[in-house]
Amino acid sequence: MMYQLYHNRGSAAPLAMLFTLVGMSITVSYLKNSFNQSVMEEYRYAEHRALYAAEAGLNEVGVVILPQLTTEDTLLYPEGFEYGQNEFGEPIGKYKNIYCYTELEEYTTRKVYYVFSTGEARPRTSRGDKIDPIERTVYMTMQAQGFEDFMYFTDEESPIGPGNTGVVNFGGNDVLEGRVHTNGDIIFSNYGCPEFSGSVTITNEAVENGGGIGGWGACDEGVFEQEIDGETVNILDTISTIVFPPVNSAQLVRANADYVFTADDMLFRGGKKDTMIMTEINFTEGGFWAAQWWYNIPPIGGPPNEFDFLWDSTSAALNVEEFSIHFGPNNEYLPGLGYDGTFMVVSATDLSGDNIQSTLIDIIEAGDIIQVSNSDASKMVTFSMGNNPLPLGSDRVLLQVEPGSIFYNSDIDQGFLNDEPVTLINTSASTGLAEDVEWNTFQYYHDHDEDGSEYCPVGGRHHFDFDYWNAAGIAGSNCDIFSCPNEIYNSEYIYMQKLFYPYTNPSVIYVKGGQVLVRGVVGGKYTIVTDDYTEYRRHDNMSIVDRVWGNIWLIDDVLYADSYTNAQVIHPEDGGTDNVLGLIAGGCVIIANTRPNGARGQAYGSDIKINAAIMAMYGGFISHYWQNNLTGYHDWNDNLAYGYIADGRGGHRNYYRTEGQNGLYNNTNDKRGVVHLWGSIVQQKRGYMLRNFPGPYNVSPGVGYDKNYHYDWNLRFNPPPYYPDQVDVNNNVILKMSSYGELDNDL
Repeated sequence: MMYQLYHNRGSAAPLAMLFTLVGMSITVSYLKNSFNQSVMEEYRYAEHRALYAAEAGLNEVGVVILPQLTTEDTLLYPEGFEYGQNEFGEPIGKYKNIYCYTELEEYTTRKVYYVFSTGEARPRTSRGDKIDPIERTVYMTMQAQGFEDFMYFTDEESPIGPGNTGVVNFGGNDVLEGRVHTNGDIIFSNYGCPEFSGSVTITNEAVENGGGIGGWGACDEGVFEQEIDGETVNILDTISTIVFPPVNSAQLVRANADYVFTADDMLFRGGKKDTMIMTEINFTEGGFWAAQWWYNIPPIGGPPNEFDFLWDSTSAALNVEEFSIHFGPNNEYLPGLGYDGTFMVVSATDLSGDNIQSTLIDIIEAGDIIQVSNSDASKMVTFSMGNNPLPLGSDRVLLQVEPGSIFYNSDIDQGFLNDEPVTLINTSASTGLAEDVEWNTFQYYHDHDEDGSEYCPVGGRHHFDFDYWNAAGIAGSNCDIFSCPNEIYNSEYIYMQKLFYPYTNPSVIYVKGGQVLVRGVVGGKYTIVTDDYTEYRRHDNMSIVDRVWGNIWLIDDVLYADSYTNAQVIHPEDGGTDNVLGLIAGGCVIIANTRPNGARGQAYGSDIKINAAIMAMYGGFISHYWQNNLTGYHDWNDNLAYGYIADGRGGHRNYYRTEGQNGLYNNTNDKRGVVHLWGSIVQQKRGYMLRNFPGPYNVSPGVGYDKNYHYDWNLRFNPPPYYPDQVDVNNNVILKMSSYGELDNDL
């Protein structure tokens, strides 16, 4: 019995140990599970913080920058920006890699704005373990309302162009279908009322200032009433001002260019006069041809009489280093006496790399005074030419010195150093205007004071018909780019040979720093854009800077490949067209005075047909009426009460006639036909299309075109690539959210 009792007492300890171990195991499991749950909770909390930070980056940075985007894309805060504060006084997380860009929506030409934002947060642990940060990325897509929605838009309902009377109105000949808007005041004619077949909007700001409708003329509010489904509806409405021009949005078009044709390569080069470049884009169904020519804007100065070289003090006799000059035959400087020699040897290549052998021979002759000086004129030598220059092979020119005529002047008794930059000047050369350039008078090309105090205005006379355009006529052939294209494309004025660019995808063509000629059959989706203007130094006086505006010249019909022969497009209800063209000019879009466009009162052709969405950023959509063949209104000094109203060359164009020949004029008729347009017109001011009685061109039928304008409803679904969007008063694109979502950062 005692044994049994002892045995029972001995089993308590193992049982206690067993229960203790089981309890500890349960406790450890519980603690482990609790710890894991805590970690998971912290991890999930960090995920939420990362997402919160990502959305903060989207809203604080992305959607602010996106409407201001002027480049193809931009990346902000790649290193991150700490955001917010949690309960421990630490940042909630940080947002980083805010990426904004635009691209065309797949299978369309509609532009989509994208912004991505990544948020980062690091989980906290009780033991302070280092854990990799958690990232979450969110995105948003946004879309804008483009200017292609308008059939007709003006920032100011006032005229632009030479001979400006300041008066423009809507009259009985105006038939406008589609959306019409002006930020200015609509004025109606006293001799008939327009016909609107779409919405018409004016601005709240104009109405508040007592405008919006600037004058009713012969019309009343009934002009805005339409019968729709048996009800009379007023189509006039007021909205906020639509800021124009859309500067940022236009820059975005240039930033997304697929083709860039540079036209300012020959401007502001050291030691050289400025030369402009004209570009042509000629569309075909499979792409487009591009070519470029160089030209100068008169007044053009005489031949150059200054040339930069290096002084060669080591060569002798008839030898000379390239880019250099020296006296001969001994090429010695005599202290106290200066230079002695019977000739000067000049490299045919000047310091800028140009071969000037023929130029030197042409502009220097016996008796001329030649001067050579260093950069600060502390060393200078002059001599008289004893004879005309002589070529020495193809790489040198010999200038014969009149005996005893060398005179050297220096602040110190030292000659030119070897390789010292020097300038050779023919002080006897003419400094006036070139005598072999036609129409070489300031007033034929400029609408402002000659002293350099003003620039050529966007509303003045613009020009495209420089020597490159008349190359065939100048060479003696009675033809032009339409009848003998090879003579134009192979002339001495060619800068870039004609080259074909096949169509592959919707494309932006950017003509940088110059004007562009446009024509052809469009098979594809294109936008052409220019700069606002380009500054250049005047040829006759390089100290004066002027401007040439980024104009688009329509030199012939511009039609979609599937349009009807009358220029009508295939409407959306009939299947629509996949072709589209946007023309965005920094200056004006101008219907050029050419034979296909009805020049000389339709002597060779008639009308112009246009399929395009047209935008004139600072100018207007206008006809080239200031070049005309009206008997009394064709020269720069005709009817000066209205300023310069003509360029003087109308009677000498189509076909080319020299300035010395009598011009051919048609008395009172240079009516060129009708503008048949299916598209859209957006302009700073309304460009003149027809000028006649009464006014500066006080004749009938006058010069220019009647209008046959129609909206291309395809533009609502198929706008030109990257066509500018409407902007607010801060010039930011007005965007609305299209989609929002989160990317899977684990992929």
